[in-house]
Amino acid sequence: MSEVLGIILWVAVVLALIKLHTAFWTHYFDLRRRGDQVHYAGTKDGFQIALHRYVPAEQKFKQPVFLCPGMGANRNNFDLMDDRSLARDLRDRGFDVWSVELRGTGFSGRPKWYQPHRWTYRFEDYLEEDIQAALSLVRKTTGSDRVFWVGHSMGGLLGYAWLGRRGDHGLSGLVTVSAPLFPGRTRMAGILRSFVWPMTLTRVVAFRPLARFLSPFMGWAPGILSRISIHPGSMRGPAQRRCLVNLVENTTAAVLRPFLRWSRAGALSSRGGEDDYRPKLKKIEEPVLILAADADNLASPDAVIPAYEQIGSEDKQLRIFGGDRGDDCEFGHGDILLGDHAREVVFPEIIEWLENHATPVPGP
Repeated sequence: MSEVLGIILWVAVVLALIKLHTAFWTHYFDLRRRGDQVHYAGTKDGFQIALHRYVPAEQKFKQPVFLCPGMGANRNNFDLMDDRSLARDLRDRGFDVWSVELRGTGFSGRPKWYQPHRWTYRFEDYLEEDIQAALSLVRKTTGSDRVFWVGHSMGGLLGYAWLGRRGDHGLSGLVTVSAPLFPGRTRMAGILRSFVWPMTLTRVVAFRPLARFLSPFMGWAPGILSRISIHPGSMRGPAQRRCLVNLVENTTAAVLRPFLRWSRAGALSSRGGEDDYRPKLKKIEEPVLILAADADNLASPDAVIPAYEQIGSEDKQLRIFGGDRGDDCEFGHGDILLGDHAREVVFPEIIEWLENHATPVPGP
């Protein structure tokens, strides 16, 4: 009996130390960043979706820019620090910028034990509920019936699916960054399937506590874990550590599981498998800019380029970053927006494209 109590005591001590370690480093690296304003859009199924608005001192373009983060990410996907913030750079160029936080992330509503909501929402819930409510609020608040969408990773896939629906989608154009239309063609697809599959056995995929626990260890040699999403040498250690604490959020197995299915089956389909989003790309008529990177292990060019080939728009552009393509640096999946060189290499491509396609606000 005493041995059992001893084991229980040691387990309790270890868990307490883990919690203390996580809490300390979370407080140490916490940036507490938010937009100039925070707005909330209510979905039909009862979630409050947060939108961080970055208001320009002088608005130069009519259409606002809608930023949509990747899986398990919040607004800091586009606004980590001042030297790596696409949201603030767009604002400073005269765009009215809105960064959405999908359900379960950031300031948005998340399931709680005393509420009817559960950690069972899916990709389709993002598309049919969160995006619908968020874009409606942006259009109503700004008075603009058209919006530009910039999406990273899953945020780009949501953009493809939304724009392919046709009808009154409310978009003037789409920019996708490292959005793998064919996840099975990514460089680490097989390894990731083996690593991710056990995470889908529970409802909640606890990316957030894991990231915060690991945060003080990131950015140091040999950097084995960080190489999954960050190209070696492209993002300094302090930025990596702040990224893990401030950006990473939990998701659901119901969101993660379809990516495994899409990786094996080669179809970007809805929950029942009856609605494949890929064939609808040929219906897209609006301007599209697609960005990817040679060194991206989670969205390598082989997984991204088919979107460019299938989109029906006559105004579509593809830009692949890499040393063999004339760039002085390489980018991975996360550092393509948050790396040390993203502001000088990647951001200008996005900003210039948006400026060339947006409608200028008439001068005085």
